[in-house]
Amino acid sequence: MGAILTALMYQYYYGYGDTFFYFFGSRDIYNALLNSPGTAYELIALEYRDWSLSSYSSITYQGFFANPKEAMVIRLAGVVSPLGLGSYIGTSLALTVFSFLGSWALFRVFYDLNPHFLWPLALAVLFLPSMWFWSTGIMKDSIVIGALGFFVNGIYYSIISKDKKIIRSIFFIIIGVLLMKNIKIYVLVAILPATVVWVFFMIKERIKNDTLRKLATPIFFGVGALGGIVAIQQLGSVFSQYTLEGFLEEAAKVQWCLKLSTERDNGTGYDLGVLDPSIGGLIAAFPKAVNVALFRPYPWEATKIIVLPSAAEALFTLGFTLYVFFKVGVLKTIKAILGDPVILFCLIFAIIFAFAVGFTSFNFGALARYKIPCLPFYYIALILLLDKIQKPKTALNPPLSTPTKKAPPVPI
Repeated sequence: MGAILTALMYQYYYGYGDTFFYFFGSRDIYNALLNSPGTAYELIALEYRDWSLSSYSSITYQGFFANPKEAMVIRLAGVVSPLGLGSYIGTSLALTVFSFLGSWALFRVFYDLNPHFLWPLALAVLFLPSMWFWSTGIMKDSIVIGALGFFVNGIYYSIISKDKKIIRSIFFIIIGVLLMKNIKIYVLVAILPATVVWVFFMIKERIKNDTLRKLATPIFFGVGALGGIVAIQQLGSVFSQYTLEGFLEEAAKVQWCLKLSTERDNGTGYDLGVLDPSIGGLIAAFPKAVNVALFRPYPWEATKIIVLPSAAEALFTLGFTLYVFFKVGVLKTIKAILGDPVILFCLIFAIIFAFAVGFTSFNFGALARYKIPCLPFYYIALILLLDKIQKPKTALNPPLSTPTKKAPPVPI
């Protein structure tokens, strides 16, 4: 249903969208698979600059193949397009199935950890309106949601779970990392530190010796910090845009461009104030960016009908958050977060990701789609926090008298 509704929205409400250009490319691959397998191989397996002249002449729009991120979406859509006989809706449904399988893999992880929470977890992961609407179709988001779910599932069943599924898990991790890296690397950047913390605390809880458990914390954090510094330096030496300075400069450019386009097209934009591309500016913008990603647009900011569902969901998220914090209490909430590796994992990823998309989107329409990876994790954290005060309480006083056994029946 989500795939069909998004197709109708792009066709009859917007009238345009990247999804159509992805489809044109996938249709070129589909036609090549039918008529020229050699050309299809080049379109799928080779870089744009390495194609033959016949491959160049066989595609409708060359620009999208020239961009590696867009090209990855087109290639995946082209590979699954025969399942839909080359049609838009068929290809859209095929990629939606991939997205759902990743969501299902993510659901299985949290259900395995909390089997008493079947329906709340299902609602948070599988039936959240933003998830089943925006994580569908021939889009980057549907592929990345699937990749994220497979990655978390692979980490859990290869390292954390007692029921190890090593080969399958390694395959899931590789698929997840490759797709996130090549389509939306910031999703991978956000999930990695949360995963390291999650794995560390889950392993730490299994250490029997108290002394070793106490020593584990500084050792793991020291090794993790050193590895993080080395990784950032290496990444920055290869991709200058992923250094902190590069990120801030790029964010400032994106903010400026999106504000101009929003004003030009009379869009539903938002403003975090003047963006200062420095550490101080980053810290000042952090709470605003997280707030806008999780709790906005407010109802009075939904000036277009297409933004109303997002505003309703954001209002519910805000209300549910306040309910949980008042119900659990501030101190108990902090204690529960620091004491539960799963809650900590979910919140670290959700907050980092919410900041990243809230800091760079500046348009409520785009934000509704960009923020969906963090929403299931945020809702799961709230559900588990609420569970902390709803555990069944044991009787404080023992019964005054021991019940006597019922006498066996007297045979007649």
